[in-house]
Amino acid sequence: MERVGGLLTITKDELLSSALISPLRFRKLAEEKRIQIVVRGCRGRQAQYAVDSLPEKYRAEVYKRFDIPPMDRVKSLLEQLIRPYPEAVHYYHSYRLPDGRCLPSDKISQYTAEAQILEAIGAYWMEHTSKRGKASRRPMGKSEFYGWMTQMVEGLPLEEYPHKLPKSVDNLKRKHARYKLEGLESLVHKGYNNRNASKVEQSEQEAYLLMLLAHQNQLTNRQVAKLYNEVASQRGWEHLTTSAVAKIAKRHDLLLEAGRMGATKFRANARVAIRRSKPSRSMSYWVLDGWEAELYYQQTIEKKGANSTRYDCRLVVVVVLDASCSYPIGYAIGDRESKSLITQALMSAVHHTEDLFGARLAPRQLQMDNYDIKELMPLYASMAGKVTPAQAKNARAKIVEPYFSYLNTQYCKLQPNWAGYGVVSAQGKNPNTDALNALKHSTPTKEEVISQIHLMIAEERAKRQSEYLELYDGDLTGIELSREVYLENFGLRQDRLIGQSIYGLTPTIYGETRYYECLDLGWRQQRHQKWQVCYDPSELSTVLAISEDGQYKYLLTEKHVQPMALEDQTEQDAAELKKVRDFEGEVESWIQSKYEEIRPVALEVAEGSPTAQRLLQHTTLPFKGGKGKKVAKPLTPKETPEEVANFTPTREVMILDNKGRYKDHRYDRKLEREGLSSTSEEAPQRRRSILERV
Repeated sequence: MERVGGLLTITKDELLSSALISPLRFRKLAEEKRIQIVVRGCRGRQAQYAVDSLPEKYRAEVYKRFDIPPMDRVKSLLEQLIRPYPEAVHYYHSYRLPDGRCLPSDKISQYTAEAQILEAIGAYWMEHTSKRGKASRRPMGKSEFYGWMTQMVEGLPLEEYPHKLPKSVDNLKRKHARYKLEGLESLVHKGYNNRNASKVEQSEQEAYLLMLLAHQNQLTNRQVAKLYNEVASQRGWEHLTTSAVAKIAKRHDLLLEAGRMGATKFRANARVAIRRSKPSRSMSYWVLDGWEAELYYQQTIEKKGANSTRYDCRLVVVVVLDASCSYPIGYAIGDRESKSLITQALMSAVHHTEDLFGARLAPRQLQMDNYDIKELMPLYASMAGKVTPAQAKNARAKIVEPYFSYLNTQYCKLQPNWAGYGVVSAQGKNPNTDALNALKHSTPTKEEVISQIHLMIAEERAKRQSEYLELYDGDLTGIELSREVYLENFGLRQDRLIGQSIYGLTPTIYGETRYYECLDLGWRQQRHQKWQVCYDPSELSTVLAISEDGQYKYLLTEKHVQPMALEDQTEQDAAELKKVRDFEGEVESWIQSKYEEIRPVALEVAEGSPTAQRLLQHTTLPFKGGKGKKVAKPLTPKETPEEVANFTPTREVMILDNKGRYKDHRYDRKLEREGLSSTSEEAPQRRRSILERV
């Protein structure tokens, strides 16, 4: 071993004699030019190889065997300018060939090293021309420069810079010029984008073949090859074998599966599946769906005058599942999935929250399938702040489907009337038909199967309830269900529309007339409306009134019954009476403010009509009686126009006298009309009653 030009070198014999490397491995490294030759062998002189160019494990062993301290390598001027190039690393790692393949790792290292070296050559040229320009000396020519660069590039260690830049001056010059023009793309070998080896071109041949492979009839590879070769013979294309068609079909599997299997199966098998974690607390996320329980029951119906019994009937269960721990918060059982059954399941869930937490709660988020989504969306939206319907025909979007499979395996399968896993399940998993037919007469009735389902859900709740309660944090923000929403969605409705009266709204519920009132100004303003009443039979203290057009909704409270005698009144009675009096005062104040607002405007507008102006000037505010207001002097008969005279009332208006009385004057006027006077001598001694006088 010796040092040549600052490089530690070793001969082939030294490597083989010390058993550092096998002859076959050494020959392969030399053929691949992965070790650097410092001194070539000739005329009995052995070639000298740079130790630092050996692979890492051999290089370390050489330093260890020969006990040679590592010597810092003297870097050339070009190597000193080489800098890391992360943009090139990212570019070649993300580079994709036309068929979707990535670049091999050795090519990524090669192209990155070449980009670093070419960038350093450009930097060296800029530095050289800049220094020469400042010194007022002419820089070296490009041929001389690239000749010098070629020597420096050849001296770079290949283990650190595994490049394959040309060793010719002209080729290196052209390589660098193309790199400056095209950038990193110029270093990728053009053979990677060559499609000469493909039998089927990107043309009508490939289109014809792929459409045959993607046909919904799912043709076999042999059939596709036969159909393709028939056209190939006519057009002069190269024929394809069955194995060649199979390889092409495998390569285009994603494209072909959509056509062969359809959109539903394609989305179920090939689309990106999203993994989600369970909610961290209860009442955050509910999901509901219908399940046809795998439990048979028998049913006898009359058909064409004869009884017909079926033994394969099944019930539908709509389950509302809290995703935090797969707790069945609500459910409803019916013959088929429907809007009413879903409503019953949600109502069951709301009632169960009241049993668990003492309040009727709704989820923060609700997920369901798209069954009757347009009709049910108002119900869903009123219950949850966020409604996220699952994508149609995507069973993996909801966790309730695996839960139904769990119920089927854990509970239904243990019952004698088990219906199996479905017609699409593998053979040997369902109960045999012979046994079902032999035992069909012992199939339970509908009521018995309903009891089985109730017991199943009760057992599930018992197993998961403690965990579910631990996940409840007591936060009622946004989940407490209002009384209005509950009555509108789950309350019973009266078909008959009724109107308001002085006693409020008086619906007849279960044969009893009940009185409800709402101390709301808007409710009083809609006295002309007809109302439909929604009520909860278990709690009739409040009802919901919905207008006939559905635009107005008010929560009414049952009227408080006030005692007539003051001695019977309690503090609660006084408080309820004060509420009514205060509300009536608010109504009158609102009316008074409206009159005060519109009266000046009306008087200003009425300036164009003398008649209207005179009429409006004599109007008073309803709850002030016009006190303190200056009333215009009435017109004399000569000044009264004909149109004003026509407005004279025909009935007798009794105005209060200075003592605030008018009844006595009414009696006097009545006597005058009868030709008598209260002071006349002819007046009878006994004053006749009003009935006698009439």
